[in-house]
Amino acid sequence: MDPLSSKLWRILAGLATALSLILLAGMFVFPPCSGLIETAAGGSVPMKCHWTFRAEIPVAVLLILVSAGQFFLKEPQLRRLSSIVIIGLGAAGIVITTDAVIGICMKEGMACHTTALFCRIIYGLLILAAGIQLFKADDVQRHKRTF
Repeated sequence: MDPLSSKLWRILAGLATALSLILLAGMFVFPPCSGLIETAAGGSVPMKCHWTFRAEIPVAVLLILVSAGQFFLKEPQLRRLSSIVIIGLGAAGIVITTDAVIGICMKEGMACHTTALFCRIIYGLLILAAGIQLFKADDVQRHKRTF
């Protein structure tokens, strides 16, 4: 493997791992709204942003596992696959925060808007890093075996 390519791969894997950890921690540092919605029956349920960030936690945990696992991958096919998984998880994380899946509160001043913006930025950076890795996964020097 080309030493420069290998070093770039490790740097990007480290960046992805760090971003994934920051993403998970950030959801607890910038918690979503804690408000409740009163139902017609007189009960109360958490707002939809509560469920959005409950759905984001497993995505962040999977991102941590996949990005940390990249340090151990040597085969280009596995490297490509891990990059595609990170891109897919990042896209899923962004979509979860939109009304297409669960969404966040309609009121602009709510805390969940800050958390969603934070998450979207981190997911975007993860997608960018994984995209670079996807194109660098094949940068391997091919050696012919001689017997």
